[in-house]
Amino acid sequence: MHLLLGFIFSYISALGFAMLFSCPKSSIKLSSLAGAIGFLIYQIVGDILGGGVFLKALAGAYITGIMGEIFARKCHMPAILFIVPGIINLVPGKGIYNTLYYFVDGKKSLAFINLFDTLAVASAISFGILLASALSKSLRKFKFRKPSKRYDWRKKKK
Repeated sequence: MHLLLGFIFSYISALGFAMLFSCPKSSIKLSSLAGAIGFLIYQIVGDILGGGVFLKALAGAYITGIMGEIFARKCHMPAILFIVPGIINLVPGKGIYNTLYYFVDGKKSLAFINLFDTLAVASAISFGILLASALSKSLRKFKFRKPSKRYDWRKKKK
């Protein structure tokens, strides 16, 4: 049940941020879908692995980036329109808040622990988007060609 609720609420929040960022109307639903699927993957990986924040943020950001690249090709729009509203759900807002709260409260050891966790999530998000973008760029350059008749290994020998 928590996966379904997470999917619905992340879709709504990505929808709101897509509207806030003035995305074109044709990209709003798809960017929200990319964000909801990315957050669903985030939750599933979190359920499987437990408490690790880096891998689940990396997986969620990677899937959101891949979905953004796919939707960008289908709609002939920049991928950033689909990735940014979708990635908002993964941003570690609570970690940033707790880090600043502990610094102000004078609990430096807790502040540094939260700071490193927050930086790990932020770096995982950026690395996931980087991997998705690099994969899509490498696949864009790759062209499927028919094999040459001269060197076709599938050709029957006489």
